[in-house]
Amino acid sequence: MRNENQDPKERAARMPVVHALRWDAYRIPLPASFTSAHEELATRQGFILTLQTSEEDIIGLGECAPLPKFSGGTIEDARASFQTLPPLIQGQSLTAALELVYQQVDALPTTVAYALETALLDALGHYYHCSLGTLLALPTLAEPLTSNMLETTRTGLREQVAINTVVGAQTIASAGVLALQAVTNGYTSIKLKVGADIHQAQDLVAAVRATIGPGPQLRLDANEAWTFEQARTILTACEPYNIQYVEQPLARTDLPGMAALRRLTSIPIAADEVLSDLASARLILEAEAADILVIKPQLAGGLRNAQQIIQQATAAGIQCVITSTIESGIGVASALHLAAASPEIQLACGLATLPMLADDLIIENLPIHQGCMTVPTAPGLGVHLDQTALTRYT
Repeated sequence: MRNENQDPKERAARMPVVHALRWDAYRIPLPASFTSAHEELATRQGFILTLQTSEEDIIGLGECAPLPKFSGGTIEDARASFQTLPPLIQGQSLTAALELVYQQVDALPTTVAYALETALLDALGHYYHCSLGTLLALPTLAEPLTSNMLETTRTGLREQVAINTVVGAQTIASAGVLALQAVTNGYTSIKLKVGADIHQAQDLVAAVRATIGPGPQLRLDANEAWTFEQARTILTACEPYNIQYVEQPLARTDLPGMAALRRLTSIPIAADEVLSDLASARLILEAEAADILVIKPQLAGGLRNAQQIIQQATAAGIQCVITSTIESGIGVASALHLAAASPEIQLACGLATLPMLADDLIIENLPIHQGCMTVPTAPGLGVHLDQTALTRYT
């Protein structure tokens, strides 16, 4: 903390206030374009938020990276929304600004709310000299935080988070090579993108399972590509291949179909595109349309919103997975802290996406070893913006 001997109430009263907020656009190419059932993604666009406080050495970083094919608005929506933020939070303490963001969260694009919340929590972590994950693991930030409280919370965090790797829609031969390479590198969970051609998808699943053997977990991601009959056909055919789950086999609008499909197959159904905010999560749970919720904090409206989704899903006996949206290292680090602070998350998370980008925009590495990502322990996000790289991709 800034002063370990300072009274907690006095320390809270002396908390820095928000001085300024800037947002810098980026456009990062993907060296190898990423193909899913939705689109072929060749570049990733977004914004890095930098929040400056009344103490020059305390700043906060956040990332806003819309995916229009999913939810959360567009780049244009985000840019317009940024203009409304400085009057909302300037002059407010970090915790007061956070509370204002939570009060306004439904009025902001979810990606903007997430970026601003992350930046405020990052700055708050620097002030209290603790990780962002430590702050997320606390039940509340409303009361003055003591050294003992933070240390006790810190010891309960995971140091590493298990992650899956992604094999995009490929030829059968290339998919097998990539999957085997991932297993050789220590991954125990592989997510295989499968397209609308159900016969090709069946052959792809069979070939990849034969290549990697029975041990590694194999997940499928259909990205809404199938009709109900196609989904029933392919999932029935894939039941012998020990599939951990299939993401979004049907259109996001077809919750009744997902619920019906869930009753017809032994392969668990995961909700992805249909899941955005807390309201959509409640609809999925009420419809009993999924066994697993795939949570993208970028699209969920923030980290605390994501935590509420996890809590309500857990109460209903539904598991959750945290995934990135192929954003830069700022967004991935934020999602990693969320996973580390969420003991309910027991499945491998989808955070191994930084190698897909030409640059991750951060100075540090987020190391992956034997299928696990190491959680930063430095204050806040634990990563710093590479300003030179950001300028290169502006």
